[in-house]
Amino acid sequence: MLDKQLSQPPAALEALMSELRIGEAQPHLWEKLHAAAARDGKEADLAAAYRKFATDRRLKQLAPAIHAEVLMHAADYFQGVLGDPEGSEGFLRNVLEVAPDHLEAFKRLERKYEAAGDDLKLVELYAMVAATPPKPADEMARRAINIIALLSAKTPVSDDACKKLLALVPASSSLLSILEAHCQKTDRLGLACALLEQGLAGPGLPEARIVDHRRRLVELYLGPAKTPEKAMPHVEDLLARDSTDARARAAANTLLSVREVASRAAAVLQRVRRQSQLPPSA
Repeated sequence: MLDKQLSQPPAALEALMSELRIGEAQPHLWEKLHAAAARDGKEADLAAAYRKFATDRRLKQLAPAIHAEVLMHAADYFQGVLGDPEGSEGFLRNVLEVAPDHLEAFKRLERKYEAAGDDLKLVELYAMVAATPPKPADEMARRAINIIALLSAKTPVSDDACKKLLALVPASSSLLSILEAHCQKTDRLGLACALLEQGLAGPGLPEARIVDHRRRLVELYLGPAKTPEKAMPHVEDLLARDSTDARARAAANTLLSVREVASRAAAVLQRVRRQSQLPPSA
């Protein structure tokens, strides 16, 4: 078929996939398949076959590396033969969904978004691969920080991407503050609180950052979030760290009037008063 007449592109594609399953990559035959489709006017047929195979249950049952390789061939075909960069982009994103550490797919998308000046797509690309970054995590975190800090309120990073970017916080703890500020700017107070909570529960935050973020959560819960009871565990933690923390003490006093946590607020205030009455050597 490849040398004479490509009558059935799906059959040829199926044959090459069978070769992949047994460990035979056959890169030259994939190139010949693409050339044969162009030669014989079967471009649309092969494109349809690629789209169908991309969602085929059998493909999803393959090892991630093989699955990703088929999708990379599809991306090559849509870009190189069809001249369809959007179609190619879709397949490259599918590659990263299957194999987030796939360096070539990542680099192609990164170059595309950089060339287009599409900062929002670029930062969402970093979010997609944050859990298993294909490039140094600290480099990706710094780039994400620089982009997010400059995004306007009209260009919000998606909720899902904000949550995925938390995986880069151990590489740069300031990313959490930038994400919280971005969510505030884009009028997503609930998400801002959720990100701070998740960031505190994860690894990688220095002690000073932990204190700062707990204080910030106390401010948000007692203030604009209007859920004061959620501030209680953070007040307790802050006073356990430093019983003289004036801001945490003031928050505890405020929480005495919140029925759900009044007893806890009273208990923590009683404890810090006892500690303040102990002699210095105690």
